[in-house]
Amino acid sequence: MRKTTIARRYAKALIETGQETGTSKEIARELRDISAIFLSNPEAMGFLLNPMYKLEHRKGLVEKICDSLKISDIIKRFLILLVQGRKVGGFQDICNEYYRMEDEIAGRIRANVESSIDLTDNLKTNIKDKLQKLTSKEVILTTDKNPELIGGLVIRVGNMIFDGSVKTQLERVKARLKA
Repeated sequence: MRKTTIARRYAKALIETGQETGTSKEIARELRDISAIFLSNPEAMGFLLNPMYKLEHRKGLVEKICDSLKISDIIKRFLILLVQGRKVGGFQDICNEYYRMEDEIAGRIRANVESSIDLTDNLKTNIKDKLQKLTSKEVILTTDKNPELIGGLVIRVGNMIFDGSVKTQLERVKARLKA
C-alpha cells in the first residue's frame, strides 16, 4: 500500500509539472524510453539501487543515460531525485501510475482482450466500439492469444474482468457436478 501511495505522489507531481510546462506528452515518451532501458538492462537498475556505489557514480549513470537518449532536464532531475531518495526501485510503479493518470485526464481506458485464436481486425473494431459505448470513453485495445482458453474471450477493463471463455465455463460445470 505504501509503495502505491508513494508512486501515486511522484506520478501526480510529474503530471502537474507536465501540465504546467505543456510537456505531458514528452514526459510520457521519455518515461517509456527510460523504462525500456531499465527493463532491457537490469544491471543498470541494480547499479542505481545499490548503496555500495557512491551517489556521484549513480547520478553519473543517470546523466549518461539521459544525455544519450536526449532526455529533458525535468526527467533527468526527477531520476536523480529518485536515486538520491533511494526510491528508484519504484520507478516502474511511478511510470504505471503516470500512464494511468494520463489516461484518466484524457478520458481513455485501456482494455485487454485475451482469446484462443488471433482476432480479426473487424472483430477487434467491434469489441472496441462496444466497450466505448459501455464506458463512454476512448478505448485503447490490446489483444493476447492464449490457446488454453479453448474458445471465447476474456476482456479486462480496469479492475473488471468479463470472462466468456470455454475454459471457465467448463470449470463451472465441473464445480457444479462435484457439488
